[in-house]
Amino acid sequence: MYHERLGIAADADTGFAENLERHGGSLRSYARRLAGNAADADDLVQETMLRCWSARLRFQTDSNFGAWSRVIMRNSFLSSHRRDRFHADLPDEAFDRMPGADGVQDFALELRDVQWALDQLSPDQRDAVILAAKGVSIDEAATELAIPEGTFKSRVARGREKLRKLIDDPNARPYRAPKVTATPTRKPRSWKGVMIG
Repeated sequence: MYHERLGIAADADTGFAENLERHGGSLRSYARRLAGNAADADDLVQETMLRCWSARLRFQTDSNFGAWSRVIMRNSFLSSHRRDRFHADLPDEAFDRMPGADGVQDFALELRDVQWALDQLSPDQRDAVILAAKGVSIDEAATELAIPEGTFKSRVARGREKLRKLIDDPNARPYRAPKVTATPTRKPRSWKGVMIG
């Protein structure tokens, strides 16, 4: 039914698939020469076969299938390398310091910093500050913690002051990036002897 709508014979796809399978070995060796390693070569072969299959209606049956498929492979390879120029290899901890969109990520980072600062408080101060932040009245909070109201007020005041200092201090970095050791530099790929086209 699909073939009838496009006006092509059902066996035309079968012939194209056989042609693609027959040239698979030469495509793999060409991909290894282009990519330089087996994993990238396998990805390149798969991408090429998918592109060839989706362009099968444009293939002229009297032309050289091997040359046509290698041109598609070369173009795929070059396109991916052009795209790779715009991708940066950043360490994982760099993403924590990148600014977010619309302040949503900034809010999450600030919340994480506040959580870190709360963890720096003594348990008594932390409990008092959290109860005060929830809006619990002084007498209810003091009763819940089993302490006098004055002690509760004191713990809240000292806890808030310490939180303010920790959050406002730019040198108090809760999540310091670990020391990055220098990664060995890659030897530049030699393109000598690689035939493209």
